[in-house]
Amino acid sequence: MLIISHKNDIDGMGGVVLLKLACKDVDYILCEDYNINQIVMKEYLEGNLDKYDKIFITDLHLNDKCSSFINKTSIKDKLVIFDHNESVTHLNSYPFANIVISKDGKLCCSTTLLYEYLTSNNMLKPNHALDTFCEATRIYDIGQWELNGQNQTPRDLSLLYEIYGPDKYIDVMTKKLKRNSKHFLLNKFERESIKLRKELIQQTVMSYIGNMDYKNICGHKAGIAYISYAFRNEVAQCLRKNNTKNIDVVILISLDNSSISIRNIKTDVNVRPIAEKLGGKGHFGAGGCYINEDNIDEVLKIVL
Repeated sequence: MLIISHKNDIDGMGGVVLLKLACKDVDYILCEDYNINQIVMKEYLEGNLDKYDKIFITDLHLNDKCSSFINKTSIKDKLVIFDHNESVTHLNSYPFANIVISKDGKLCCSTTLLYEYLTSNNMLKPNHALDTFCEATRIYDIGQWELNGQNQTPRDLSLLYEIYGPDKYIDVMTKKLKRNSKHFLLNKFERESIKLRKELIQQTVMSYIGNMDYKNICGHKAGIAYISYAFRNEVAQCLRKNNTKNIDVVILISLDNSSISIRNIKTDVNVRPIAEKLGGKGHFGAGGCYINEDNIDEVLKIVL
């Protein structure tokens, strides 16, 4: 089995963890939105995809050109894509694409979509620990962890990802879920590490917000901040709780990742048009783009 998944967040990691629990022999490739198509084409042209019985792509999708090409090859019969990006629902016309925004009244994430697939196909037996892990991943990925009351597991998972990094996070979560099928538990070291991380985040986030600029963008009052990519969601959540400047959206420019993250602060504001204006994609409440030669002029026009 091969899984190609998103490198930058716990939803991408969740898919790899699930497949490693379901199958003994799993290879994985972690990549980003901007290079998923190049990686798939490279693997295809080098003949590497032929050796796998099944190929999963999670929390990512192929563009129209790459999808059309793959659909004319034998790879299409072994490929399954799970994503929840509303900008690309038209890709569902391809037999291997499953772009699902919501199900049973809940917003989806790629981890929960893959979990349903694996359990429905008797590749993985559901249990309480897996349910907790997948639901926590979903809640954090759709940006609702602040609404989760006393249950801090969604945010804790994201903090552990930042502490461990992609490969160690996958390894630790896979072993944790193998050991205990009844309860999803964090050990003392993880809890203490999370506590220290939260203290650092609080200090850093307040500094970012204190240096924020303001501008009207696409008819919305926007806050603009230069931040480290790892703090993008925490800055948005802090602003949602304490919106003293009455902004509609926040534009978070991460030079360490050459990217822009866009989050709504007022929950009735759709940020997807802003993301698309910058050449990116997104959901109603969250979007973004990478900064490159194609969009740099538009980026500068908007944020300066």
